[in-house]
Amino acid sequence: MALNRDMAVDNLARIVQVIRHDRRLHEWFHALTCEAAVQRRNEIFAMVERMRADSEDADLVASFQLLSDSRVFEAACMALGERCRSAA
Repeated sequence: MALNRDMAVDNLARIVQVIRHDRRLHEWFHALTCEAAVQRRNEIFAMVERMRADSEDADLVASFQLLSDSRVFEAACMALGERCRSAA
């Protein structure tokens, strides 16, 4: 179980680092905070598909897919200093 938690923290840290250092991704992420949960998940899945199509790093793509989980998204918001809309 600890390994899964460690992996989750590592993935979250990687997501936050990538978003923080890429202006376009940061703007995309910020826009997600204004979306309802269903729309946000749809946007995340669309981004993941674009990343796959662009042959992005498979681990990075998998990490971004984790954002579709509202708990991971909220943790990323907190780490990036963004205000999250309710996960409902």
